[in-house]
Amino acid sequence: MLNKSFMAISTLIGLSLISGCSSLSTTQEITIKRDDYGTPHIYADTTYGLFYGYGYAIAQDRLFQLEMAKRSAQGNVSAVLGKEFLPLDIKVREHYNPHTIKAAMTSLSKEDLDIFKGYAEGINQWITKINQSSDLLMPKQFIDNQFTPTTWDEFDVVMVFVGSMINRFGDYNTELDNQQLLTALSSQHGPQLGNDIFDSILPHMTDQAVDTIPAGEWSSAGRKNIKAELVAKLDQQENESVKLLAANLQLESSGRQGTLNWRGFNEAPFSNILVLGKDKTDGANAVLINGPQFGFYRPAYTYSVGLHGAGYDAVGNSPAGYPLIQFGHNGQISWGSTWGAGDNVDLFQLTLNPNNPEEYLYQGKYIPFEQEDQTINVKNSSDKTITVYRSVHGPVIKYEPEQNIAYAKKRGWAGKELSTLMAWNKVSKAQNHQQWSDYVADSAINVNWYYADQDGNIAYALGGHYPVRHPDFDGRLPTPGDGSGDWLGLYPFSTNPQVLNPSSGYIANWNNRPAADFPNPDQWWYSWSTVDRNVELTSRIESKNTLSSQEAWDLMVEASVIDPNARHFVPSLVSLAQSSNEPAHQKAAKILNDWDFSNTDNNQNGKYDHPASALFRTWLQEVLEITYSPVIPKSNLAWFTNPGYGNKDKVLANSYNIQTSTKALANIMNNPQLFKASDNHDIQLQALTSAVASLTQQYGTNSDNWLEQVDVLRFNNKNYIGVPQAGDDEVSDTPIALNRGTENNMTVFKQDSIEAFEIAAPGQSGFIAPDGSPSKHYDDQYDDFINFRLKPVYFERDVLKAKYASKTVLTIQ
Repeated sequence: MLNKSFMAISTLIGLSLISGCSSLSTTQEITIKRDDYGTPHIYADTTYGLFYGYGYAIAQDRLFQLEMAKRSAQGNVSAVLGKEFLPLDIKVREHYNPHTIKAAMTSLSKEDLDIFKGYAEGINQWITKINQSSDLLMPKQFIDNQFTPTTWDEFDVVMVFVGSMINRFGDYNTELDNQQLLTALSSQHGPQLGNDIFDSILPHMTDQAVDTIPAGEWSSAGRKNIKAELVAKLDQQENESVKLLAANLQLESSGRQGTLNWRGFNEAPFSNILVLGKDKTDGANAVLINGPQFGFYRPAYTYSVGLHGAGYDAVGNSPAGYPLIQFGHNGQISWGSTWGAGDNVDLFQLTLNPNNPEEYLYQGKYIPFEQEDQTINVKNSSDKTITVYRSVHGPVIKYEPEQNIAYAKKRGWAGKELSTLMAWNKVSKAQNHQQWSDYVADSAINVNWYYADQDGNIAYALGGHYPVRHPDFDGRLPTPGDGSGDWLGLYPFSTNPQVLNPSSGYIANWNNRPAADFPNPDQWWYSWSTVDRNVELTSRIESKNTLSSQEAWDLMVEASVIDPNARHFVPSLVSLAQSSNEPAHQKAAKILNDWDFSNTDNNQNGKYDHPASALFRTWLQEVLEITYSPVIPKSNLAWFTNPGYGNKDKVLANSYNIQTSTKALANIMNNPQLFKASDNHDIQLQALTSAVASLTQQYGTNSDNWLEQVDVLRFNNKNYIGVPQAGDDEVSDTPIALNRGTENNMTVFKQDSIEAFEIAAPGQSGFIAPDGSPSKHYDDQYDDFINFRLKPVYFERDVLKAKYASKTVLTIQ
């Protein structure tokens, strides 16, 4: 509980006079009402005032998190945390160009610029109040790390979104890893077979997959026609391109450490959603349930808010620091998102001038890189000056002059960071599907968007601007940067997969493929297949004619404890084991046949309830090892033998997903060039023998004792790129891992009303006072999260008149 002095300030009901905060010529009032979970609802008549209140409120709750998000996005972490973070700061600065973003901001209207200006100055005003009463209001994390909050400007606000959304979810690329894998496969198996194996485990296009849009309700013809037209315009003369150099690059990771290859970080960018239309619901016009999976953190990754005024009237939440509502409703429509994974980023391999490595070959001549010297401040150490290089393709993210090469990253969203942010901000103003779709069209990053409205309409669209690639080059691998492999253009949004009111009556997605005939992502660790965890949603939805909102919610709860791999392997494995004469196989068949695929701990003893949980996980590990060991070179084997559960300490940082190696398992085992037809069965049974032997050695012959320690979810004190945003003593683990959203929200459109719910653990506030006492909203959603309960999201003003727990009125000039 906070000390009494702070409580008196934070629950102030009255006027707080603030001057010198804006360029507004008239006095205006901003009202902040907080509900009983600490969620602020901001009321103001102007855009500046509305977002001023938003910035003020979030600064009260999340200032240290905001500070570290700002520093993370701009490469300024080592200035306050020391030289340990200097390599990260360098990588961040190599990956973005602040000048293009600042230039785009100069084109904003005053109304739009006021979003960021108001938000920044609201934060600054709370910092001013902290400095006046630092003994009460200074967040303890600043004191522990021996620095103070810095002031904000409009660019800082924009960069939190750019750094943690666009540069995180829109920038994945493993083409160098893919090239290394293909080279190793070809070396071990020969070029032809090596390429066949590569295509099996990292296919460019999958024949069959679990799709979000029903078959026949979206066509790739538009994309194919556009590409054909652009290809026809290419110079018909033979193109003498520079061949890719055989570089001996020592890759720093296996591609799972985010877009920056930053050590100690394992990315898992996944989310789920269920949208029911009026023909699939019972007792409602439409239902939207979203579970964005950003990872689990202290403070919570998302922040809840209500925005009321200046054309906004919406409630929901977004990642902390975004001046918008990413998941919510406005009384007429509801919207949400999941990661779309479409490939809109390529690496271009540049050939350096052997006589001047600061030039590279492009269109037949050597041209100079754009260069910028930047100085990075480092706490308790000398400043570091670096040179950032940029090419016509984009930022140079790997510069190897001793090998005469460099790699530049080209993005379909480059130059559209601000228009993407504005689309995400303005979507909360949309009142119908057409307006929603218009905003989606402006979002240039590869994110799936979802829609439901009061009339029962539902919709889906894959957002993002995607390149039309040169037909002679493979987008899974680096492209020559001499101009011969330049993109031919970008596909218009109208050709992206999208659907309004699908015939199925629902939309379900767990990061599966948007639609048939849409190409796979190029990450070696991610692909689309018929083996997909979204089946856990669709199979349950399709078993019922209609679902009530409660049944829909219960469905998502049930899916959170289901082993996503089991249904794709257990039935056939049981049948195979039952046909075996081996007692160990018969024993395993009985255990697995008695399992409903759930991984639960109902007696709360820290172990899974059913021995099949341990048996199946051990079998999957064994079958991956047996299958891939003779196929994948040792240098890459670990990439494909991880079954995707918790780490060695049984800790899960995000969600469970079916690994690419597991999805490809059937294709690999059924490839006659690699295995005889009978070997498929032999491998599965061999793995089962090993699994039974392993569990017997560990737990004894009584299979009732084969109860494995549960995985747990860790609420980490480090943010999305491993930068501390809370104290080391704030880390906590849940009793058991749940395959669910970082936050979960549900909007139910009834005939004459709307009900909305959410849970955003561990709590709305991350504030800890100087004396160590946390805000009462620091942890008050934690138990609800563990037990899958939801709290109401208030919308109507008359409800908030009765429900608010505190009220603050700000007066600004």
